Amino acid sequence: MTSATNHMPLVSVVIPCYNRADRIAQAVHSVVDQDYPSFEIIVVDDGSTDNTEAVVAALEIPTLRYLRLQENRGANSARNVGIREAQGEYIAFQDSDDLWSASKLTTQIKQMLTHNAKVCFCAFNRNDRGVKTRVPKASYHVQHGCVDRHAELLRGSYISCQTLIARKETLLSVGLFDESLKRLQDWELCLRLAQDNPILYVEEVLVEADISDDSVSRQVEHYAGSAKNILDSHSAAFNDNREATAMLCINVAANALQHGHLGSFLYFVTRAVRQGGPALPGALRKLYLRR
Repeated sequence: MTSATNHMPLVSVVIPCYNRADRIAQAVHSVVDQDYPSFEIIVVDDGSTDNTEAVVAALEIPTLRYLRLQENRGANSARNVGIREAQGEYIAFQDSDDLWSASKLTTQIKQMLTHNAKVCFCAFNRNDRGVKTRVPKASYHVQHGCVDRHAELLRGSYISCQTLIARKETLLSVGLFDESLKRLQDWELCLRLAQDNPILYVEEVLVEADISDDSVSRQVEHYAGSAKNILDSHSAAFNDNREATAMLCINVAANALQHGHLGSFLYFVTRAVRQGGPALPGALRKLYLRR
């Protein structure tokens, strides 16, 4: 751990990885290069079969702890292991594909202390095959400051793990990441966090997130399955917000149709009509304006 200069709280940065020997050093160094004075790094190796362990060991970073899982259990499980092992008052998340601005921790923690916020996220650039998109988009009309975001978040995901910082006790109180989800795990966690906690938005872009070349077909299947699970597990909230239900279902249906998954397309179109009802036209309009 670095020294707690100026009495800044300790932040534990959790980095899950699986077969990322070619990228993990870059991700770790973007944390090491932070200008924040008090942090530890926890790399959780989710059962890699490449030389990730050797690459991490060669870094020789005294503030880094390496935890190896014996079998591949998924990134959500790896993050949860890191959270439980963390010694910091605050938890931040980094992915092996992504890079942080050197001022990320300082900027977010200072704002959290100013606003007495338990949960915070920042803007980020999503880099997909050379196309850079700022998230959240201006068309999302995300509220400024530290506010109740639950209804806003029901209408769509705009918080990525790499942008999120939360108090450890707050994460533990809501039950950590849902390990059954293959996609949308950050959104689902934030829905639970937002039920009882205002969430602070730092508008500065502090993360560069690269989209990996994983199978698009598998991503679509996981996206549809996770969306269904979230609709079911948060049914009370979605039943009270038909527009949000319709927006999610239409989004998933369009994604499924684009990639030829007819079954998922039909399922979510039907669900959008059945559960969205009279809110469907408004949902379609908002999705159009968000493009």
